[in-house]
Amino acid sequence: MSVLLITVIAGIAALLLFVALPIVYVKNYIKVPPNEVAVFTGRGQPKVVRGGARFRVPGIERVDIMSLEPFNVSINLQNALSNNGVPVNVEAVGLVRIGSADEAVQTAVQRFLTSDLNELQRQINEILAGSLRGITATMTVEDLNSNRDTLARSVVDEAGGDLARIGMEVDVLKIAGISDRNGYLESLGQRRIAEVKRDAAVGTAEAERDAQIQSAKARQAGAVAQAEADTAIATANQKRDVELARLRAQTEAENAQADQAGPLANARAQKDVGIAIEQAEAARVQARIEVEQRRAEQSQAALQADVIAPAEAQRAADIARAEGQRQATILAGQAEADARKAAADALRVERQAEADGIKARLVAEAAGKKEIAAALNTYSPEAARLQTLPDVLQSVVKATEAAAMPLSEIERLSIIGGASDAQDAVGGLLGVSPLAVAKIVETLKSSGIDVAAMLNPSPEPPIAPAEANGEGAAQPL
Repeated sequence: MSVLLITVIAGIAALLLFVALPIVYVKNYIKVPPNEVAVFTGRGQPKVVRGGARFRVPGIERVDIMSLEPFNVSINLQNALSNNGVPVNVEAVGLVRIGSADEAVQTAVQRFLTSDLNELQRQINEILAGSLRGITATMTVEDLNSNRDTLARSVVDEAGGDLARIGMEVDVLKIAGISDRNGYLESLGQRRIAEVKRDAAVGTAEAERDAQIQSAKARQAGAVAQAEADTAIATANQKRDVELARLRAQTEAENAQADQAGPLANARAQKDVGIAIEQAEAARVQARIEVEQRRAEQSQAALQADVIAPAEAQRAADIARAEGQRQATILAGQAEADARKAAADALRVERQAEADGIKARLVAEAAGKKEIAAALNTYSPEAARLQTLPDVLQSVVKATEAAAMPLSEIERLSIIGGASDAQDAVGGLLGVSPLAVAKIVETLKSSGIDVAAMLNPSPEPPIAPAEANGEGAAQPL
């Protein structure tokens, strides 16, 4: 009994484990499609699942589903004042949906999770109607009617901020219609229709005018073309008549020439015969002249070849030879003149150098003598005597050498006699005998040079008082 009970309990437990638990899990595993949001509440903060799946704990958590699909809005704004004070009726349709951002979804969940959809649509319609009324007040009727896209964008921009605060956003908004009860737009249409009709009438009139102008121009061009054609025809007829007259005149002239052809041909033949005879005679004369000219040319050529050409060649050779000799003479004369000029220049330079040397030597000698004279003016008589004594003795020696010069030509000398006779003979030959020396000394003394006084100086005379006081000056010798 107990075993059977245990077996039943185990079977029930297994049934619950393998059948009931999977059924419970599958039933509470919530899968959320992309166009919906599942909100799990009951365990702490609400869990928002979008486009995913999550297990709901049975008996603890609650799941609420909120659709993300856009819903339609329809706005019918009546008697909204425009900028120019004209009341208008504006109809708009659109789509509004929950925002795609997580913050917008959280805001929408907090505000509209359990709200009625119709009530939500009414609230959004009021928000959009208020924005539409405000934008309409800033635009004129003409702008509202012609710039409907601008009006819709302005409504979306203004209402977007208000809807974003509740997690909503405008998906699309279009202006369905604009009308008024006072016929303002109809008047605008009629005025435009009148303007179009006026423009059409003006266009028609201008087109007719242009057509008439073009027609007149065409007729004028046709008349001008007709006149030009008539003128061309008249000109062609005139040319034709002139050409016919010319042809008739030419025909008559040719006929007259044909009538005179016989006599004229006879006369021309006789004339041609006479001319031919004269031409033949002239040709014979011309031939003789040419023969004589050729003979003269042949003689001239022979003369040129035999006499004139050799003479001219000889003359050219003589001229060339004379020219060569002249050039050679000129060159030789120029060379000789250049040589003489060079020799003269060298001689002049040499003489100039010699003159400069002599001048320098004379200037040096004069300067030396001047210095000697200046020095001698400072000498005493004894010093002056000693200064000139070597020159005097040198003069005596030279005189003695001159007297003995004949002895150099004697190759052999023989002296006969005693010693005194030999000394006298040698002295006589040499010209240096005491008598000769005395003559030389006497000759120098007569010239103003006293050799004996110079060799035997006398005591210096006492200095005069004037000389002692420096009043006197030594006189140059």
